[in-house]
Amino acid sequence: MTRIAASVRSVGLNGAGVALMGDAAAVFQNPSGLATLRNIGLEGSYRGAPGGAYVFTGALGWRLKQFDIGVGGQRFDFGDNPHDYLGGGIPAGTNAREILGVASVVYRFGMIALGVSGKYASRRIDDVWTYGVSGDAGVAIAFFDIMAIAFAVQNINGNWRDTSSLVMPRLTRFGFTMNYVDPQESFRLLSTLEVQWREGEKSRGVLGGEAGVVLGGVGIIGRAGFSGRPDALSDSEFTVGGSVQFKALLLDYSYRGKDLFDEPAHYFGFRFTL
Repeated sequence: MTRIAASVRSVGLNGAGVALMGDAAAVFQNPSGLATLRNIGLEGSYRGAPGGAYVFTGALGWRLKQFDIGVGGQRFDFGDNPHDYLGGGIPAGTNAREILGVASVVYRFGMIALGVSGKYASRRIDDVWTYGVSGDAGVAIAFFDIMAIAFAVQNINGNWRDTSSLVMPRLTRFGFTMNYVDPQESFRLLSTLEVQWREGEKSRGVLGGEAGVVLGGVGIIGRAGFSGRPDALSDSEFTVGGSVQFKALLLDYSYRGKDLFDEPAHYFGFRFTL
């Protein structure tokens, strides 16, 4: 559950997102990324898969003076054939789903932001139910809208419930994002570089970029990501995506060759900020 992408924008960047600032989906990646929200951010995404399986994700961020708070939720329904995703001889038609909930708080002082999150995850297969709890922590240094450096640890110490069978592996991330032009102007040009260390796996480097034109609040932005060592979310080195912007609303799309469903993955989402 905790390895399913929560941000369509991040998918287009091949999983890079720890240093993306001002998106509500930061609650899933690095809570301190909420720090540059001006007022309110709302985000949602959808990923469908064969057999009626799907993933819905939603996130909300809100600025309160020196603090930012955020909440997020994700529902993974395994559809008509949960055996395809869970294995273990689960019969077709079994009611199987996973739920993830996150709540974050961020404190900002100057250019530095510190954030923490509490996390709840559950899995239900018919009448069999288990859950786990964990937490995230992150720090970001944002130089206005131009540059950001960020570090985060997700699922600190894994699942804090020793009696739970739900696996919540620790993920450590360090990233750097640079805007080469003022994002408040007509052009968009951004790069992000991230290194990830997932518990029990080798390190993974990701390089992503965005470019586009927005005139009078309306425009198109394209993005792509490259990783020399794709993780379990992607069997291809490259991912692509893009956004159409209408003032405060962005409609997002991303594509990766394969993800946890072992199928070509199409992600759709929106972001709304005030």
